[in-house]
Amino acid sequence: MEPKKRHKTEIMEINWKQQKVISNPLRSRMIALLFEQPMTPKQTADLLGKNPGTVYYHIQQLVKHDILEIESVDTEKGVVEKYYRAKAVSFRNPEQESPPGYVDGRTINTYLSKKLVDQLSEDLQDLFYKYGHLSYKEKDSEEQSPYAIEYLIKAYKEEDEDI
Repeated sequence: MEPKKRHKTEIMEINWKQQKVISNPLRSRMIALLFEQPMTPKQTADLLGKNPGTVYYHIQQLVKHDILEIESVDTEKGVVEKYYRAKAVSFRNPEQESPPGYVDGRTINTYLSKKLVDQLSEDLQDLFYKYGHLSYKEKDSEEQSPYAIEYLIKAYKEEDEDI
């Protein structure tokens, strides 16, 4: 059976409990990996360099809250191996209120080195410049409205809590 084509832009609607479950950076990384390719908890742990027991626990929490699903079960080696896949990689909580004037936004909880944080900041500054320039170029050919565009990068404390 061939896996169905999935798009990173598809957004899964979630509730508050699910939002809390996916806010852990390790779980976010696992979701991203398991969206790209189904894996066993052991394969996921090896890829992440984490303890298999820890990864198994997080996978079970993500399954419990309907973020991951079992894609297939392999019993060929005499052991039951379950392959998990993330249902989505982008999420939206319709219960979350948006501030007045809100148009669009994204949040990601992930691991980054200082080097990657610096690169991300530089890339975002480049994007701001690019769209400021594009805005000026199209000012006479397209109707425009004023927008405030912000970004925030903040440190996050990883917690292993039972949800």
